Amino acid sequence: MSDTTAAPSLSASFGDRRRASASSDIDPWDILRAIWARKERLAVLFVIFMGLGIIWIMSMTPTYVAESQVSIKPRTGEVSRFDNEQRPPEADVIAIQSEVQILTSGALVPELVNKLKLDQLPEFNPSLRKPGMLDLLAQTLGVKRKPAPVSPATIQEQVLARLSIVRLSESRIIGIRFSSENAARAAELANTYAEIYISRQVSDGNALNDEATTWLKSQIDTLRDEVAISEAAVEQFRSQNGLFQTSNSTLPREELTQLSSQLVQAEAERSTVVARLSLARELVANEGAIDSTLEVLQSPLIQNLRQQEVQLRAQIAEFSATLLPSHPRMKTAEANLADLRLQIGREVAKLIRSLENEAHIANERIRVMRERVNKLKTRMSRLGQQEVELRALEREAAANRTLLEQFLARYEAASARAAADAAAANATIVTKSVIPAKPASPNTQAAFVLAFVGAAFGSLAIVFLIEALAPGFRTPEQVERQTGMPFLGTLPDTIGARSAAGLAAAVVRAPYGAVAEAMRRLQSNVLMARMNERPVRTVLVTSSVEQEGKSGVAGALARLMAQSGYRVLLLDADLRHSTVAPTLGLQRTWGLTEVLNGQADFDRAVMRDHSSSLHILQSGGQSANPTALLSSNRMSWLLYALVQTYDYVIIDGPAVHAASEAPALSQLTDVTIMCVKWGKTNRRVVNRALKFLAAASTRRVGIFLTGVNRRQYKRLADEVTDL
Repeated sequence: MSDTTAAPSLSASFGDRRRASASSDIDPWDILRAIWARKERLAVLFVIFMGLGIIWIMSMTPTYVAESQVSIKPRTGEVSRFDNEQRPPEADVIAIQSEVQILTSGALVPELVNKLKLDQLPEFNPSLRKPGMLDLLAQTLGVKRKPAPVSPATIQEQVLARLSIVRLSESRIIGIRFSSENAARAAELANTYAEIYISRQVSDGNALNDEATTWLKSQIDTLRDEVAISEAAVEQFRSQNGLFQTSNSTLPREELTQLSSQLVQAEAERSTVVARLSLARELVANEGAIDSTLEVLQSPLIQNLRQQEVQLRAQIAEFSATLLPSHPRMKTAEANLADLRLQIGREVAKLIRSLENEAHIANERIRVMRERVNKLKTRMSRLGQQEVELRALEREAAANRTLLEQFLARYEAASARAAADAAAANATIVTKSVIPAKPASPNTQAAFVLAFVGAAFGSLAIVFLIEALAPGFRTPEQVERQTGMPFLGTLPDTIGARSAAGLAAAVVRAPYGAVAEAMRRLQSNVLMARMNERPVRTVLVTSSVEQEGKSGVAGALARLMAQSGYRVLLLDADLRHSTVAPTLGLQRTWGLTEVLNGQADFDRAVMRDHSSSLHILQSGGQSANPTALLSSNRMSWLLYALVQTYDYVIIDGPAVHAASEAPALSQLTDVTIMCVKWGKTNRRVVNRALKFLAAASTRRVGIFLTGVNRRQYKRLADEVTDL
């Protein structure tokens, strides 16, 4: 067996370029060249986009913006329900933001709509807008209905969409901006909205004041009732429990104090009477000392009797000097003296009985007073808890009375302040909007710049995406960079060479045409290819998928080499879909299958091309196992025998993804030519086919692009000598 099946050395070469390792990255330069190649399309897209931009700019409705400015002040003129009068708070960030939220909430929009009758303007009422030509046509055809009347909420949304509220830097100034298609209307909207805001603030402040004063009045009425009820409860409790109030205490307590004082005084008086009675009794017992008592001294009768006694004693003493005791006058005087003493004794006894009666009366009085004091003390022990309850009722009544007085004072102050601030607002209009002189949008110059930039980028983006997403190979650089295999050349897409038969006939019919020249460049690569420092002898022509033009390339290459004087055999090894016979215009006959199976000799199976000196071995009949047949030793022996007879053996093999024989054939041949449809065959499919071939053999594979658009290729490729 010859060295046709030997492994190639590292010095093997095939193709006309120095190649780097395979890479699937997209080369930006390839994309740029592809974009430049499509500059006409790029220009058309740019013109289209720019035209759309100009139409968009011309169709834009001018919009005018007017601004009114209001200044937010600290809130005054409001009456609080619960707080006392305080200094008005300063307008802080939160308060200003709250006012901004009020302005943007839409609460004032319904009043603005009603005041300016915005629902009757087409700008704010879509149902009043005149339909365009397309809308009229659609309505006429019944495709689109006439617009129904819009709701007030929709109109309010239209107004809100044209309103913007901004706070000017860190100040207390708020700008009210309105945009409109009409300059005067924009100014009117801004000014009216500011006036409505001020008016609403005044009405809200008055409503708040009215609410607060009404609440205070209701509280005062309630407190009046509570004060009356609590005071009546105090008086009723006093009456029921006898707790009548004196200057500093209750009546029972005052009575107890007085009785206690009277009892002490009565006991002192009784002691005096008892002492006098005891003294009188003692003096009576001592006979004669009774005259020294106060009662005796103060009794006129006893003193008169004592004087009479003294006179009688003096008379008796006078009689005793001249008369005997038995003298009648002496006896009469003695009798009168005895009678007088008896009267004095009786009077003294009366005085003692009087003192005894006085002492008895004093004792009885003290007894009665003690009973009364004891009763009052018993009652006071019961009235202690009642006094506690009474004081609680009094405190409640006093608290209600104090609260009532406070609410009355606050009500009077609130009424006075509400009346004084009835027309005050917490904001003032600083600047009224004027009619704008020019529209705020659109900015024609900026819009044209934007349209130009958008058209440029849009057209570039579309062309870029078209090229970036293009599935196939377009340039030699793409082939070599993404496959790592040599680029062998290109086959132009010509009308007469689009079929396999037309391609094979083109090199004969037009030997100096574009197809023939492309095939000569491929022939040159084959002739210059080396394996182990020797020329290659066997060439496999295949493709990743079918319909890539491999059979036409194989037939054209074989005919061209035969015309060049080489002994060439074209071997049809596509046992499943044989195309060599129809490509070269031959009748089907015995072929490779019969030769390998021993059913026919090579001399009987080989045929000669009627247009050249090319010898042809067709595929022959169907084989039950084409892969096994082409991988057999007989196939190796056959190729060995053929290279002994022919200078070159060109093998038309099956597509890699269509059958499994292509990897087996690549092991038996020196080099492989893979035909790839220019710009159509998916790159991943090609790379996968190359991996299949690399897994089966280390033989060199070259890429040959077929069906190339010469005009686009010349713009894409750096080298245009291929076409």
